[in-house]
Amino acid sequence: MRIRDDVALVGSGDIAGFSLTDPYDCSIYLLDGGDELALIDAGSGEDVDELIAQVRAAGCRPERIRYVFLTHAHFDHAGGCRALRDRLGVQVVALAEAARRVRTADTEATAFAAAQRAGMYPAHLRCEPCPVERVVTDGETLAVGRLRLTALATPGHSADHCAYLLAGQAPALFSGDCVLAGGRVIIQHIADCLLEDYARSIRKLAAQDFTALLPGHGLFALNRGRRHLDVAVAALDQLLMPGNLVT
Repeated sequence: MRIRDDVALVGSGDIAGFSLTDPYDCSIYLLDGGDELALIDAGSGEDVDELIAQVRAAGCRPERIRYVFLTHAHFDHAGGCRALRDRLGVQVVALAEAARRVRTADTEATAFAAAQRAGMYPAHLRCEPCPVERVVTDGETLAVGRLRLTALATPGHSADHCAYLLAGQAPALFSGDCVLAGGRVIIQHIADCLLEDYARSIRKLAAQDFTALLPGHGLFALNRGRRHLDVAVAALDQLLMPGNLVT
């Protein structure tokens, strides 16, 4: 589903999503840089055929996808890395800690094991280890054809979280699970979801210049995206955390 000339929504699950692909998928965005394509996040990997079909429906050739840029290593965002790498030969790109978790399929660090114990994921699902070809650092610039993105380390939702800022006339912020539409957040009772880090990351994103807010779940904003960050910052200024999606 094309949402602008350079971005399509090609994956989204049933939980705070549009039910485009597997129920356990996050929102997966396709970047169209002309001669190169890339994905923001890989989804769960449970229905790669449908994800590829959505890429084709957006008018793009799946074999031109060169990269998957991970926001973090939670299963709904990174579970599909191995399947996409095997199927399309994509290169996985992530911050160092996310890269370690994906390479080793560390289900305790990613809270996947805890989520299965809590009944959030069925017992038959598995995390597959996957090579990560490129480790990025905070502030690093990434190229996808004619497009340029900046990686923004944003721990809080998880220690390995990264947002991506797409440059251009209408800059877009891929905020992952850091901040969603309405200024909401995703706070979970897991070891590396830390409120002080979360608050700093929200303020860091609010200081960026962008038009569109494209989060990892739920609604997105093509214009006036900064208003959603303003809502989150206003809560912080009142010594509160923003509204939590998981309530």
